[in-house]
Amino acid sequence: MLTFRFKTVLRSINLSYFLLTLVCVFLGFSAVVANHDDVNGYVLIAACIAAFVGHVSICTFHEYSDLKHCWAFKANRKQHRGYPRARDQVNSAFLVGVIALVMSLLCGLFLVMQFGLGILPVGIVGLMLLLSYSSIIKKHPIYSLLAPGFGFALLIILGTEFVLVGQYTQLVWVIALIPFFLVNNLWLLNNYGDIKASADEDKAQDFPMAYGIKVSNYVYAVFATLAVALIISYVVIGYLPVLSLIALVPMPLAFYALYGGIKFGQNIAQQPQFLRSNLIATVVTPALLGLTLILD
Repeated sequence: MLTFRFKTVLRSINLSYFLLTLVCVFLGFSAVVANHDDVNGYVLIAACIAAFVGHVSICTFHEYSDLKHCWAFKANRKQHRGYPRARDQVNSAFLVGVIALVMSLLCGLFLVMQFGLGILPVGIVGLMLLLSYSSIIKKHPIYSLLAPGFGFALLIILGTEFVLVGQYTQLVWVIALIPFFLVNNLWLLNNYGDIKASADEDKAQDFPMAYGIKVSNYVYAVFATLAVALIISYVVIGYLPVLSLIALVPMPLAFYALYGGIKFGQNIAQQPQFLRSNLIATVVTPALLGLTLILD
C-alpha cells in the first residue's frame, strides 16, 4: 500500500518557484494594463489557477523522473531494505503529477471553450514540454537549458495575456524575453551541484554536465547581460517607460551569483547565499518590471 510522502510532494512543488509562476502571471497581467485593456478579475483568477496547476504538474513529474531514474532513488533503495521509502516517494510524486496533469487538461479545455482556439498553442507546447521532459529534454543539454525559461516565462506570460484580452500583443513578446533569460539562469546555477549526481544517471545530459562549469558560467553571464541589455534597449526605443529602469536594481545580485559560480563551481550549493541571490534577481526583476508597466 502506498504511504503518501507529503514532504516529497511539497519539496517538488518548490514554493520559491511558485513565486516565480505568480510573477510571470503578474507580468502578463501588467502587459494588458499597459495596453489600456480592461481586466476581468474572475478571468485573472482562472489564469492563476491554470498556471498553478501546470506548475504543480511539471514540478512533480520532474521530481518523479529524478527520483525514479537518478542517483537519489538508487541511494534510497540501498539505504532502506526493500526500499519502501524510496518507492513511496516516487509513487507520491507520480500520483500528484497525474492528478495535476488531469486538472491542467481540464483547465485548458475550459480556457479553450471560453476564449477560443488561440490559447491552444500555449497549452499544446506546455503539454509537450511536460511529456517529453524525461525522454527528450532531460537528455539534451541545450533543450534542458532553455526549457525552464520557455515553460515558466514565455508560456505563462503569453497565456495570461491571451485569456485576459483574447490576443497576443507585441509588448508581451518583448517583455517575456527578459524573464526567459533569468529563469534559464536560475535553473543553470541550481544544477551546478548536481554534476556528480547526473554522472550516475543513465543518459542524463544537463548543460553543466555536458559542457562544464566554465562554459556554463559564460552562458550565465551572457543571459544575465542580455536581460539587462533588453531592459535598457526597450526603454531607449520606447517599448518600456523610463520608470522600468527600476527593474535593473536587483540585477547586481545575478552577477553576484555568477561570482559564486566562478569561485565555487559545483560546490556552490554549500554557499547558499549565491543561490538565494540568483532567485531574488529572477523573481524581483520581472515583478518590478510589471509594476512599472502598471504605474506608467
